[in-house]
Amino acid sequence: MKYLVIVFLLTISLSAYSKIWIVDSNAGSTAKDFTNLQAAHDDAAAGDTLYLIGSPINYITAEVIVSKRLVIIGPGYFLNENSNLQININAAQVSLPGSNALTFNAGSEGSVIMGVFINGALTINANNILIKRNYISRNGSADNIIINASNIILTQNYIFSYIGTDANVIVISSSRSGILITNNYIHHNCANGCGGGTRMALISSGTSSLELSNNIFYGNVTVSNALVQNNLSLFTGFAATASLVRNNSGAAGSYYPNGNDNISNSDFGNAFITGGTTDGKWQPSASSPFKGTGFGGTDRGLFGGSEPYVLSGIPPIPTIYSLTAPTIGEKNTGLPIQIKVKSNN
Repeated sequence: MKYLVIVFLLTISLSAYSKIWIVDSNAGSTAKDFTNLQAAHDDAAAGDTLYLIGSPINYITAEVIVSKRLVIIGPGYFLNENSNLQININAAQVSLPGSNALTFNAGSEGSVIMGVFINGALTINANNILIKRNYISRNGSADNIIINASNIILTQNYIFSYIGTDANVIVISSSRSGILITNNYIHHNCANGCGGGTRMALISSGTSSLELSNNIFYGNVTVSNALVQNNLSLFTGFAATASLVRNNSGAAGSYYPNGNDNISNSDFGNAFITGGTTDGKWQPSASSPFKGTGFGGTDRGLFGGSEPYVLSGIPPIPTIYSLTAPTIGEKNTGLPIQIKVKSNN
């Protein structure tokens, strides 16, 4: 996995020497190159960066198939809830709710997508893809995220799927390796209802290997050949074979194996902060039993580990979160403007 991280760092650094395209679907916007993600993809060269501006207007009209190495960056999500993050509180929507929205195919190896609202199925058919800090959702009866490749990082995402009881939020096909799923919130809407069915938050083929660290699961999890650590299960069960399972906690009915500091039927009563936003409410409270009890002394859940979850999926680039400008300027003093900029990691 160290090699994979180096590949992604190289991808992002190389993008500084490639072209940056502005994709903006806002009505009346003039400082843009494209209004549609597919058109931007088609004209961009491998290694280019596509910046999607927050907008109420969807960036796609049909499934986008990525077939070249690109960096796709949006502004984040839940921007109307978490304050002082972006002056424009609109997300960048890549939305086909009941269908396939985005697919990474051969040629897209080394691509990155972050800070985007992906509403529809996300399919990964190419190796070395980084899916980071996105809001991912889907409506319908089919799987939400399908991983048919190796060396995939799925990290710091908020994933909430409105799918049928026998559909899966994340499914990993056979003979895959180097799958890292960390610091995500992963929710199957039928985990606590909708009748029968498997209601899988994550299911992996027995011939694939992966790491699950510092996630929150709402739904069943079944894995093999996995390192599973520092996760929280809010509802329903867990099953693993040929895996190292340590320092996980589950609420009533979420059974982790005995030993290795795993705790089943945990008390979640004071585990998280009171109030909070859609994603911020999963921060551990000062008295949380999950603070410092993860493997290596980190917290269990989203906000632990070496790369904790980032509110609203803000991408690691500077953002403008406040702009103050009068409507009338003076001849001698000009037009005083105050801009507040925040660097993000």
